Amino acid sequence: MRSLLKGVKHMHDKGLIHRDLKPDNIMFRTKYSNESIIIDLGLATHLSDQDSLLLICGTFGYISPEIMELP
Repeated sequence: MRSLLKGVKHMHDKGLIHRDLKPDNIMFRTKYSNESIIIDLGLATHLSDQDSLLLICGTFGYISPEIMELP
């Protein structure tokens, strides 16, 4: 978990948002490793792109019901 959060912090420090973080998008170096790699940056965006921050995106099974109810 620590490795994953370090990766998210690194992305945020660079001004990037993943926007589809889920178990399928986390890989581990080995079966017994604590080091993780965040993959699938297809929905990632930069904080400066305000228009894309307003778009609803993500994987259907992982989106919260509150987001799904937005107009």
